[in-house]
Amino acid sequence: MMWWLLLWGALQACPTQTSVLLAQQLPQQLTSPKYPEPYLKGQESTTDIEAPEGFAVRLIFRDFDLEPSQDCEQDFVTISAHGIEPSRFCGQQEPPLGSPPGHREFVSSGRTLRLTFHAHSSSKDKSTPLHKGFLALYQAVAVNCSQPIGKASGSSEAVGTPADDPSETQNHCQEPYYQTVPAGTLTCTDRGTRKDRQDGEQAPRCEPVCGRPVIPIAQNHKTHGSSRAKPGNFPWQAFTNIYGRGGGALLGDRWILTAAHTIYPKDSISARRNLSVDVFLGHTDIEEMLKRGNHPVRRVVVHPDYRQDESHNFDGDIALLELQHQVPLGPHVLPVCLPDNETFYRSGLLGYVSGFGVEAGWLTTKLKYSRLPVAPREACEAWLRQRQSTEVFSGNMFCVGNETQIHSACQGDSGSVYVVWDDHAHRWVATGIVSWGIGCGKGYDFYTKVLSYVDWIRRVMDGRD
Repeated sequence: MMWWLLLWGALQACPTQTSVLLAQQLPQQLTSPKYPEPYLKGQESTTDIEAPEGFAVRLIFRDFDLEPSQDCEQDFVTISAHGIEPSRFCGQQEPPLGSPPGHREFVSSGRTLRLTFHAHSSSKDKSTPLHKGFLALYQAVAVNCSQPIGKASGSSEAVGTPADDPSETQNHCQEPYYQTVPAGTLTCTDRGTRKDRQDGEQAPRCEPVCGRPVIPIAQNHKTHGSSRAKPGNFPWQAFTNIYGRGGGALLGDRWILTAAHTIYPKDSISARRNLSVDVFLGHTDIEEMLKRGNHPVRRVVVHPDYRQDESHNFDGDIALLELQHQVPLGPHVLPVCLPDNETFYRSGLLGYVSGFGVEAGWLTTKLKYSRLPVAPREACEAWLRQRQSTEVFSGNMFCVGNETQIHSACQGDSGSVYVVWDDHAHRWVATGIVSWGIGCGKGYDFYTKVLSYVDWIRRVMDGRD
């Protein structure tokens, strides 16, 4: 709230002002100077709204009261984005000569959208009524495209109705666990192009918010070895029981990301026809999880590159479990985000791995975690050669740890995820899946590189694979 008050004051202090705002998934307010008091004449302000990578900016006017003018030549608001002609809006006249935005929403084709507010110098007509300006809500909305967005379409809009009141929208979903996606939201086709969709929904949709625990981990940079997690630190953590204990991570509110070898182990001759898959969520203690009951699995999808009969090759070690029912989200059950670029795999980047695996030779019932760095690929290759290992270290894998620090992943941790902090989007991203290693001592652990399989994950979750 403080930053908004500072910005609001700055907009009034100068007749011409330029500012940059970062859009978040929850709606935020943007107003004309002095709103809801009448705005001063003879000033101009420009606001650039930026969304994180993989998101677009959505803006909708909650209130719009500008002095009417012929052909919008005096007081007006301009909406613009890269690659499109600016759209100008002004006050309404009777008969209508102006062009107010009404209930339209504006969604950028890229990551940025610009709003310019212009108030002409004071009118000679002293009887002209005073006008309070505008109040708009802006937010970052996900763009689920496997290809870059093509032609900009910032002037197109998904038409709302008077019922699509943004103040009601904010209360429609249980924040901060869900975010509101309005009816008629701009979406993407399978080819990666944008289109407006009006599918008859009477109310906004609620979609899960990923990677933002409400009880975040206390990041102690001096921590070595494993630590016990507190409830809510890793709300995406799943405990699985298939051929034995394993782990996984919640995606959305109906999918579990895990390792293929927890479903079809390398040491198993053949896959069981009637596979029993138990999934538990919502606590850091296995006994408490068991009391709450398992989440029945509707479908098991293993990546086609995984080869159960090749004991030294864990390429394609990734699988998805579709739950029969949506999981209610809350402080102890929240999904993790998927990666969208290679920067999450740079050497030295620190992340966390959590799981219910073996600790100091004993099976644990408590969730533990460790903070470990992404290791240089060359160091891991040299380490494998030293041990004359025959394991395949493919480009769809990466390694974590170092030669001196005890690595934490062990039997029972398979399928759990390695997460890093996305400083740009302010969320946790699952970059790796615990896959294989050599013993449970000092050295490196090897992970499935999630980025290599994001397109496949989205196709499966969208029902296209």
